[in-house]
Amino acid sequence: MSIHSLLNRFVTGLSIGLALASPVSASDAQVNPQMPGLLPMPQSVTWNDKAIAIDSVQVNLPSLKGDSLKIKQLKKELLDILNRNHIRVSQDAATQIRLRLGKVVVPGYWDGQDQEAYSLVSEKRGVVITANAIEGLYYGVQTLRQLMVHKDGKTTVAACQISDYPAFKIRGFMHDVGRNFQTIEQLKMQIDVMAKHKLNVFHWHLSEHYGWRLESKIHPELQSDKAFGRWHGKFYTQKEFVDMVDYCWARGIIIIPEFDTPGHSDAFRKGLDIPNMKDPRAKKAICELIDELCTLADKKRMPYIHVGTDEVRHAAERVNSDYLPALHKTVQDNGREVIGWAKGMTFKGAKQISQTWATSRPFGGTKHIDSRSNYVNHLEALDFAQRMFFQQPCRVPHGDEVQLGGILAYWPDTLTDNEKRSLTNNPVIPAMVAYSEAVWKGIQKDRPEFWAKVPTKGTAEYDAYADFENRIAEQRDRFHRDTPFIMVKSHDIEWRLLGPVADNEAVDLEKGIVKEQYELQGKPLNWTKPVYGGAIHVKHFFGFQSHLKSFPKGKNVVWANTHIYSPKDQEVDAWINFNTISSSDPRAGVAQQGDWGPNPACNIWLNGKRIDPPTWKNKGKAAKEIALIDEIYTSREPSKIKLNKGWNTVLVKSAPTWKWVFSFSPVEKNGQAYREVEGLKYSASPPK
Repeated sequence: MSIHSLLNRFVTGLSIGLALASPVSASDAQVNPQMPGLLPMPQSVTWNDKAIAIDSVQVNLPSLKGDSLKIKQLKKELLDILNRNHIRVSQDAATQIRLRLGKVVVPGYWDGQDQEAYSLVSEKRGVVITANAIEGLYYGVQTLRQLMVHKDGKTTVAACQISDYPAFKIRGFMHDVGRNFQTIEQLKMQIDVMAKHKLNVFHWHLSEHYGWRLESKIHPELQSDKAFGRWHGKFYTQKEFVDMVDYCWARGIIIIPEFDTPGHSDAFRKGLDIPNMKDPRAKKAICELIDELCTLADKKRMPYIHVGTDEVRHAAERVNSDYLPALHKTVQDNGREVIGWAKGMTFKGAKQISQTWATSRPFGGTKHIDSRSNYVNHLEALDFAQRMFFQQPCRVPHGDEVQLGGILAYWPDTLTDNEKRSLTNNPVIPAMVAYSEAVWKGIQKDRPEFWAKVPTKGTAEYDAYADFENRIAEQRDRFHRDTPFIMVKSHDIEWRLLGPVADNEAVDLEKGIVKEQYELQGKPLNWTKPVYGGAIHVKHFFGFQSHLKSFPKGKNVVWANTHIYSPKDQEVDAWINFNTISSSDPRAGVAQQGDWGPNPACNIWLNGKRIDPPTWKNKGKAAKEIALIDEIYTSREPSKIKLNKGWNTVLVKSAPTWKWVFSFSPVEKNGQAYREVEGLKYSASPPK
């Protein structure tokens, strides 16, 4: 029996059961079926002004040979799409979904790129996805998922022609599980999100000061209690690792495992009773561990090994000159390529890929993976999207044989006592969804002036960014209600700013009196032109361009004002925070009881009445070994605010610590995700 006949039989049997299943949620209700919001956006898409009704289909697959895991997963996900959209499979159906292998021509940035390319044509007769290989067919199916819309009891597929291929070879996400452990179940959920948005690398940071998280049978002491500083006894068995390699591979994702050495090596040294990394036993053991690691997956499924080498800051972490060459040789003898951090260690003649962080540059003459300036642990739900949209991977429009791509990195340095909070302290899921466009489609021009602020309304940049936020939100509502998708659109929240001034200098504002103009020492004090966003960086802590440029000494207060129109009297939830602490370090500080922010001058009023801050569970304490509980607004219950029918006045007093940013947006819980409160409008100008 042919493959497509088997698929038809399986889908038909599944579809019979759908009549008894509960209907799909109305998450497609607001989607434009003629032009659904795709993410990542394809390289080329031509829309036709119609959507094609589809209730039954013929399914035709090519004769697929080779990797059984990828073939099985491709079929399963195609079934999932039909299931979600209540589409019946029938050999008599007039409409077809056809997957075929054929020549798809793409720019030759590097060898092998065409494996992931595909074309998609959707018309009245059905949908045809053509690709050079099964990987391209898989990505075409991910796009098909987004083109199908189920609303008002019927399913349509947008009519279009798509030509698509990745701008970069490496499109990844990194999770540091050495510091804070993640279960396999939670990691697989993240892998599923990555796959749906065409990310193809999971960088698994497996070792840290606090734990060596991969089982070793040759050095089992690494799983002994003395090796752990946090999450004692939590590690991945070799069987679980192999299962994860297969799970990722089936979804077009490779794993890059990282043993970070010789820095960040407390767990390694304590487990093996090695006093310092110059001890010959250290080099011998790490090379043995790399050899053991390479027995768990072949070089096709695990072509890279990451050896860390960053932040060697302590005497016990320093090594002899033969240490790093020995690691490189061990990796290369196993047929793998070496990746190391830059900033990090290297040696003359090293053949490695440089993965950059902070503001570093890749080592001269090496291949490059970009992880600069986009660490999720420093981002929050109301400010991440600007960075994802305006920051250009590798600072080039597309990759080549040197500029390989980017990996979005998550370093939750501070202790987390609940794994789920790791995904709510920072926008992990929405950031990887948003980042997928930068590394798949590419960004034509790097725009650092917008990394930390929304462009001015009325500009082309604002319109493009608004469209991006709209598409993220559409993906959230359609496909991610059951994941912690902490993001709401905020490009339309309009503020005006005043200052900087000294504390208690703007007397009327201290009394909550909002006027068009104030007077300070006989001189007029005016509001700025409108600025936009849910998180307003008065002065960015990394020096990115912010909303104000001049900060005279002693002028440490900036006021902000917006007006919210509500169609009715209502109580709504709101995210509110000042100088939000990073999950990587406590430099921003935390608020004391009774205060809104680590700087007690920070405050917020609605219609002249102060909004009360939360009762902080950690009682104003912050340190890397004090678990974050409710300091970050997306990990606590939102504040309750009462909006009157008509216009409401919001007044914010912001003041700096290490950060100088305030965050505000009404929100509504929607499953595990959040969404915008319907019907609200914002204006910096007072209502007339």
